[in-house]
Amino acid sequence: MKDFIQHLFLSRVLAIALALLSADSLLAQDTDFPYPSVPDTLRKPEARADYLLLHYWDNFDFADSTRLYSQTCGEQGFVDFIDLLGRFGARVGAQSAKVFVDKAWRQPVSRHRFDDLIDHYLDDNASPVRNDRTYILLLNAIADNSHTEATERERYRFKARQAAINLPGDTARNIVFTADDGTRHSLREYCDSKVCLFFYDPDCENCHATWKWLQDHPLPTSVKILRIRVTDDLMAKYAIKATPTLYLLDKDNIVVLKDCTPKQLLTEANK
Repeated sequence: MKDFIQHLFLSRVLAIALALLSADSLLAQDTDFPYPSVPDTLRKPEARADYLLLHYWDNFDFADSTRLYSQTCGEQGFVDFIDLLGRFGARVGAQSAKVFVDKAWRQPVSRHRFDDLIDHYLDDNASPVRNDRTYILLLNAIADNSHTEATERERYRFKARQAAINLPGDTARNIVFTADDGTRHSLREYCDSKVCLFFYDPDCENCHATWKWLQDHPLPTSVKILRIRVTDDLMAKYAIKATPTLYLLDKDNIVVLKDCTPKQLLTEANK
């Protein structure tokens, strides 16, 4: 499964090509997903990307459970789609998400399948294609869709609000916390350098294992590590779902990585 996820991650290259290549090239791709043909009359890359996002699912049969559950068709196609949304969705992302959900949520089988894929690829911090902004687009589209049960809509809206906390590129919410030595601090005290936030629970075995891993794979000395014991207030304010939770902040508390893995943290910190 790990190798397959890495294969899907490489679809980022394919996604860019799909937005820029001609229709004939698209049809020649080695995949089972029925990508749309972008009209040759659209010359500008921005126009081609917009067309692809809005017509991405035109040729896909959402009632075909075999194709839905195929790794090389339904799953590969979905991963390419969310990659495109993350890269080129600034203008038509919300509209494209709505078009997709309107089609997928009409059929119970496709609704269940894509609901699972959305959680798997966009709610898992280990996913190589995780993108909270794309996740929010899809969650809001699902919440607003007429085929979503009324009792479920608020759950999707809540998840969208949680995902919107501390998006990469935003200034992290200020928090006041108690350091290991018992002193109280504000996050805003640490604006002059990169900061790693290490949210932990002293009774969490994974927290101890992750901390040991970080000691064995030290971050650059330019990165200040703040060990923060979680409280109910902090978990709510930062939408922390589990411990440990790791953040990397740039100067001025700008979020670089949110809820990342230790390896992602180390890689980004060394750039």
